[in-house]
Amino acid sequence: MSRSIDRSREPFISFQMSNVTAVYLPTESILTEAEYMCIGVYLLVLGALSVLFNIFVIIVLVKGNPKYHAVHNILLLNISVSDLLLSSVAYPLWASTTFYYRWIWSDAWCTFSAFWCFTLAQNDMNTLAAISMCRYIIVCKPQYEFYLMKPRTKYMILVAIWSHSLLHTTAPLFGWSSYKQEAFGTSCSIDWTGHSASVITYNSIITLTCYGIHLFIFTYCYYFVIQELKAVASTPLNDQIVSVEKVRWYHRVSTSLAVTMTSLAMVAVFLIAWTPYAIVSIYSMFSNGLHPWMLVIPTMLAKSCTLLNPTVCALLSCKFRKAACRFFSRKNKVKPIVDECQLQEFKHSSTSSGVRICEQGQNERIQYRGNLAHNDVFIGDMIISLPLDYNISSGQYNELKWPIYDGNCALRPPADDQRELTIVHVVSNISIPL
Repeated sequence: MSRSIDRSREPFISFQMSNVTAVYLPTESILTEAEYMCIGVYLLVLGALSVLFNIFVIIVLVKGNPKYHAVHNILLLNISVSDLLLSSVAYPLWASTTFYYRWIWSDAWCTFSAFWCFTLAQNDMNTLAAISMCRYIIVCKPQYEFYLMKPRTKYMILVAIWSHSLLHTTAPLFGWSSYKQEAFGTSCSIDWTGHSASVITYNSIITLTCYGIHLFIFTYCYYFVIQELKAVASTPLNDQIVSVEKVRWYHRVSTSLAVTMTSLAMVAVFLIAWTPYAIVSIYSMFSNGLHPWMLVIPTMLAKSCTLLNPTVCALLSCKFRKAACRFFSRKNKVKPIVDECQLQEFKHSSTSSGVRICEQGQNERIQYRGNLAHNDVFIGDMIISLPLDYNISSGQYNELKWPIYDGNCALRPPADDQRELTIVHVVSNISIPL
């Protein structure tokens, strides 16, 4: 079968938009009809699945309370909303033209779809860069984490993300380069093949500021985050005397492992999907001799990001899966640990951390909640369930004798002249907002 489709005998197609009529002359397609049909079906299936998956992620993030760090939660929500807008608007538009084997809409729709896709895709990349920097701060620079705790921080980050995206994607609307049909004729993008000074300078700048800088941020942040994780993994869990600060460091890094790995996986998937498109686009600036499928495959792979992002989040994030189970099983109302309990707080003169004791009636176990704080900023808590020494004859609880041993940990209080405590085995169920 010939790779081109002769449309010289077909009538012209015109569309009325406002007061402007756009008439499209028949053009020669570079793919076969079967190939165009496959692309159209792919876009329809991809768009439908992306819409469903992203709606699911948005519902869980908003209603399921996955207990992420506040900034991390809003950034994941930003990616999901962006992918939902892209898959629900642009994909049906592109699929409809693919079944006609060419672009059938006006130049205005071509410009709109290209601008829409570029803006939302760049928003995804900016958001992933912001997540990378937040992970770096939380794991490697905790002294600056209090900035992330401020309520306005997440809104400032969102403004920066969208401002960067719109700054670059609106430039072609005002004459600096342009949006045009891609080589296979059924979707639109930036003009990568033009040789004017405007096109070359614009393409060079967005390659650096919309891809190169982000690649540097990903590499820098996750390199040092992984180094911290390696340091924790190499820390033995046998008897040792460690400082309070080292315990906090161990808890902070080890409990952020799952979220960090999920974030890193999302970055890896995004780069795998978009890097071939970036390479082909840069190559197109200097040569037009690419095989048609060398243009189609990277483009279709890049569009799959709208489905891959929510899939990675749902499959790899334990917090997300638990939140989804809580929400869809209608078991959102969980009785608080300290509900209807008498709280007593004990503080040792040599340490700044306290221990809260919750007595559950005359049960044989007691729950400890150790609040961890750094510079008066709450960074998490440690919940341990330990046996009680209950005196039946007096009806009172005897004073707890240290050291206290339980299945997961053993703790000794710090000595009067030391700001240290002994960790026999670090408790595994640490809850820290990430």
